[in-house]
Amino acid sequence: MLIPPRIMQDLIAAIVESKTLPELKAIMAVLPLKSGLQHAVYHYLGTPAKPLLDIPGFATYPDEWVTRYLENGYVQVDPVVRRGLRSILPFEWSELTIDTPEQKKLFTESQEFDLGKAALSLPVRGLGGENALFTITSEAPDTFSGPQRVNYVRDYQVLGVYVHESFARLNKLIPEQTMELSRRETQCLKLASEGLLGKEIAHRLKLSEPAVRLYLRIARHKLGASSTSGAVALGVRRGLI
Repeated sequence: MLIPPRIMQDLIAAIVESKTLPELKAIMAVLPLKSGLQHAVYHYLGTPAKPLLDIPGFATYPDEWVTRYLENGYVQVDPVVRRGLRSILPFEWSELTIDTPEQKKLFTESQEFDLGKAALSLPVRGLGGENALFTITSEAPDTFSGPQRVNYVRDYQVLGVYVHESFARLNKLIPEQTMELSRRETQCLKLASEGLLGKEIAHRLKLSEPAVRLYLRIARHKLGASSTSGAVALGVRRGLI
């Protein structure tokens, strides 16, 4: 099931404004409940210079499976990870080639934990060159292969990027000043700097007013401003708008 727009906006705002890793993990934990999916996973894969952290990410998988995956070093043979590192395109796990004994062992063991009959992984690339994967799974085997696939990719790729940005910020993987505004955040802030109100910005960009409020809220958070006018001033000073 796709997430309704209003709930999606609230989720993104909560992700962006999370102040601790446990808080971000708690948001991930409720994602399947709000979306009707089985599991959601954010998997941090590191950078070429520093592959992994002590905290690899967040998963709603059973703790026993996560522990086994980490202790057995399955990240080194996982075809999902390998595909995610060499491609930026979304992919379903049914597309993967599983041909080594280690990979077969990994997937055979994973079936004991009912992780889902369908899985869609979305590669994420960060501002500091870091790699990550955002994965969603479903009990229905054809969830991501039908006409709704493009909508799942659109919605959850956005969520994955915001989760990664917050994870990177909270782990200090990139300097605070390198946090960039998205295209929509920049557009909304620029129009606000020209004196347009939320309704006028929405009309100009063909967005809903709640979406405009969300983009401005995220821009304020990223720039460390308490008001839109303050965000505009900081954006101009930093050459962002």
